[in-house]
Amino acid sequence: MASLAGLIGESPRLVAVRTQVEQLLCRQSKTRRLPPVLIVGETGTGKGLLARTIHDAGPRAAGAFVAINCAAIPETLLEAELFGFEQGAFTDARHAKAGLFQTAHRGTLFLDEIGLLPESLQAKLLTVLEDRAVRRLGSTRTEPVDVWIITASSEDLRAGARRRGFREELYHRLAVVTLRLPPLRERGQDILTLAEHFLARTCTEYGLAPKTLAEDARAALVAYRWPGNVREVANVMERVALLVDRPLVTADKLELAIPRNQRASRPADHETTLCDAPIGTSLGQTVEEVERRHILEALRETRWNISRAANRLGVTRNILRYRLQKYGLRSPAGTAEPTTPAEPMSLTVDSTTALKPVTVQWEHRHVALLRADLVTMAGIGRAAHALRGTGP
Repeated sequence: MASLAGLIGESPRLVAVRTQVEQLLCRQSKTRRLPPVLIVGETGTGKGLLARTIHDAGPRAAGAFVAINCAAIPETLLEAELFGFEQGAFTDARHAKAGLFQTAHRGTLFLDEIGLLPESLQAKLLTVLEDRAVRRLGSTRTEPVDVWIITASSEDLRAGARRRGFREELYHRLAVVTLRLPPLRERGQDILTLAEHFLARTCTEYGLAPKTLAEDARAALVAYRWPGNVREVANVMERVALLVDRPLVTADKLELAIPRNQRASRPADHETTLCDAPIGTSLGQTVEEVERRHILEALRETRWNISRAANRLGVTRNILRYRLQKYGLRSPAGTAEPTTPAEPMSLTVDSTTALKPVTVQWEHRHVALLRADLVTMAGIGRAAHALRGTGP
């Protein structure tokens, strides 16, 4: 069995994943059936790297490793890519083509973002997994395939199955062995290990002089939340290696956003302090926090004038009042909320606006009037007869 050195880090959760992989590979052989593996983790945690490592360290290392992102191919083409097609199966199908299942025969097929697989293909994929055979588009016969299936998802497929967006039976078929990669913010000192690894590798690949991280840079790396996970660390270290000339990399060169709970100076305002949510809040809570702060700022700048604050925020007064009620915001003592009419027009008048005198100027204009009389054909005949009767 090959080494799992590609999984860099010694944090407890990563060690647990590495142990699971070792136990799985020790129980497999080239002749036995391999169980489907589902890798779950946030975007950028290294799901593709883990899938490749499992393949290289497993009994199918000599076979092909075929990877496909289910979200990157249009639904109309994905079925043909996965299962293949026969000549004449559809327009422009001039030649038969094997699908990725047959391409990965006796190897590994990695289906990334399996949670985004169209529902119309989920039933067919389930059939292939259970029968271990595929039928190409336009074909009447099935062909056996021997493929190790590894899938990955950045979302909770179990919850997706409950919402009926993902077939529950397919989830249970894919999740025979589930590996959960932890986000980088929960891996502690692994952040520094990965940063030093990527910095050294980048300097070597670009032929640059080696660089090291200063103490303040190391502290900033650990304090940062890393929403992009390992992929973001690699990108930051590559940028630093290319743009920093000095051998010692300081925190300011990293250009990382300072976490909210570690800012050097914080406003001594009680309401602003209340909207500083703790680290680890959900995306929805973070959005509400930012929205509440912007509303407070607009209200203070307009002295709690609802109309002017709504205009500054680009919303209607009704929406602003709803937000005030939602977040429990009240005007402070001594600042009464001005009464505004129900009409869309605000009666608040800017005292700096001066009334300008109205100047009336008269101009001569020529108007042309046209008159047209509409008569019927019978009327024209009577008029002609009358004219003939009055003649000499």
